[in-house]
Amino acid sequence: MDMKQFPIRSFDERVQFMDYTWIISGTIYDGGSEKLLEALRLREINECYFYNVASTPIGKKTVAGVAESFDVETFHVLVSADQADNIFEFIYEFCEMHEPNKGIMYMNKLSKSTVNLLPDLEENSQTELAS
Repeated sequence: MDMKQFPIRSFDERVQFMDYTWIISGTIYDGGSEKLLEALRLREINECYFYNVASTPIGKKTVAGVAESFDVETFHVLVSADQADNIFEFIYEFCEMHEPNKGIMYMNKLSKSTVNLLPDLEENSQTELAS
């Protein structure tokens, strides 16, 4: 049996990859990700977002019709390796994950990430954009 060779991907040499980025992800069963993101932004962690997830409780009897649901949110926070443990601990305490049925969190190292630096706009360039 002949094994097919996958083409070797060549990356753009102008793009600089970082190998020290971690992602902290979690699910909060009672909601509250908005407050968490505000607290993280006060600590200058801006690479974070959340979204709502449709969910129903496990083990509850349901009746015909619309099932009971509750507010569940999933969040993701990107941090550098030197901040990862401290931010993970902060989120754990802030969301009270030590209490039962509050949520779940985990942390993974990203294999690659890039920096997205926006250029500084000068007054001349803003007038060019306006016209």
